[in-house]
Amino acid sequence: MNEVFTITEDDYFAYQWHLFKHNPTAKRSMTIQMLAPIAVFLAIAIFYMATKKPVKGLYPLAVAMILWPFLYRTFFYRSMKKKLRKLIRKMEKDLPIGEHRVAITDSGIADGDVAFAYDDIRDLIANENFLYIFYKDAGQAYLLPKNLANERINSYIGSKNKKG
Repeated sequence: MNEVFTITEDDYFAYQWHLFKHNPTAKRSMTIQMLAPIAVFLAIAIFYMATKKPVKGLYPLAVAMILWPFLYRTFFYRSMKKKLRKLIRKMEKDLPIGEHRVAITDSGIADGDVAFAYDDIRDLIANENFLYIFYKDAGQAYLLPKNLANERINSYIGSKNKKG
């Protein structure tokens, strides 16, 4: 079956954002950056109590430290979204944005320079509109609209859901 579909900048952004939010290194870095100020505040509070200084002056800072993780995550995500969109626009010519002609056969998927067999699929992630198919040792996933998935791909999704 030969099909034509288009990957928009928003589709590619959704893919990259999914990768970012599920990246263990990014999660660890964000957790450290959220908890480090809290640890410093606790050290200051312990110092105040040990030297018998009035802790009252730390109350506003305590409120700020309680709100810090929520504020940090909000502003960090906003900043990363802006940077990611800017990067996608800058690299648009090198990205798989635009019209694609895919051949979905019983043996695999072929789209221009990209071709792989169903047995080469190592991971498959689904969002609202697209399937992100990670194949062989490729660093990027192949983005395939959900409505184009054939029985082989759908059975792979079903077997993955039963395992996890």
